[in-house]
Amino acid sequence: MLQEIIDVLEQYTDYPPEEINEDTTLIEDLELNSFDVLTIVSDVEDQYGVHISDEQIMEFRTVGDIEEFLEKNKE
Repeated sequence: MLQEIIDVLEQYTDYPPEEINEDTTLIEDLELNSFDVLTIVSDVEDQYGVHISDEQIMEFRTVGDIEEFLEKNKE
């Protein structure tokens, strides 16, 4: 699942994909802005058939946060 998330993130950042891991931060490391994060979340929702609330999105700080959410909530 991590690799699939990295594949999505690659579309929105110039950060080297081989350096992205669970501890990579979305804003500090990947330099994503709030619009990028919302777009990524939309892609992830479509790919995994989940709904992610605004409150949950605000809790995503790292790639691992997204992965953990998906593991718990995927259909």
